[in-house]
Amino acid sequence: MTGEEKVKKSRDPIFTACLVIFMVAVVAILGGFVNDHYIQKDNTKAAYGDEVEVSYTGSFYAYVGEEYAVVFDTSYSSIGNDDDISKANSFTKTSYSNLTFTIGKGTMLQGFEEAVVGHKVGDKILVKIDAGEGYIGPQYTKSITGGYEDLSVTMPKTAFTNLYEDVTPVSGVAVTFTTVYGWEATATLAGNDVVIYNMPVVGETYGYIGNEDSEYGTVEFKVTSIDDQIHFEYVFDKYTSVGNNGDIQMIEIDFGTETWYVSNITNGDFTYKTSEKDNIDLYFEIVLESIN
Repeated sequence: MTGEEKVKKSRDPIFTACLVIFMVAVVAILGGFVNDHYIQKDNTKAAYGDEVEVSYTGSFYAYVGEEYAVVFDTSYSSIGNDDDISKANSFTKTSYSNLTFTIGKGTMLQGFEEAVVGHKVGDKILVKIDAGEGYIGPQYTKSITGGYEDLSVTMPKTAFTNLYEDVTPVSGVAVTFTTVYGWEATATLAGNDVVIYNMPVVGETYGYIGNEDSEYGTVEFKVTSIDDQIHFEYVFDKYTSVGNNGDIQMIEIDFGTETWYVSNITNGDFTYKTSEKDNIDLYFEIVLESIN
């Protein structure tokens, strides 16, 4: 055996020992990393019966941030106060907070509660609740050529004041003003009621006075004839279609005693409802904040 072979042979055990020590160190380091980042991480998942806290945004037509999305509710003030994010006609929220509920208790929509089941704290969940599984309410279909209004209308004073804040009706005096339909009328106070006498002109087209505040479309009233009632056609314009079946971003028409949300225009007819959230797909973005 040469000298070099003796040296090499004597070094082999040292090399092997160093290699073992190195491998042990690597395993220890990797083990610590895995422990810190995975094993010790809270893997608790939400289950039925758990009380959870969530932040959320609910919208029509698409998830918030996507094309056509219109937000109807949110826990984020940054979204609620952002004028560049489209809001539902009936959106009036001014305070914002997370939701706390018990999964399976039924205090929320079933699809909303079930969406968080199996998720961990910090998870972002997207869930679409179909119209038939969300908020259900009546809806009505009217012909675009079939509108009418009485020549004389009696309305509670409170409803009149809410609708016409700048008009002060006076007892025994006919005060002239412009109605929501866009034509002129007179208002006379009669006790707790206001008597309205409408004065449109046959052949004229009048614009709904709420159009100036709407980003979702306009409606006009074309007067075709007058007897004891005013007969007119509905003329819709500048609305946005959100599907191939006539659905549109809803146009709000507030008549004072009732508010319509026009949701579909098809073949000379239009569909409206009196609650904006009824009978429509709901899109929720949910973040699971805590599990109690």
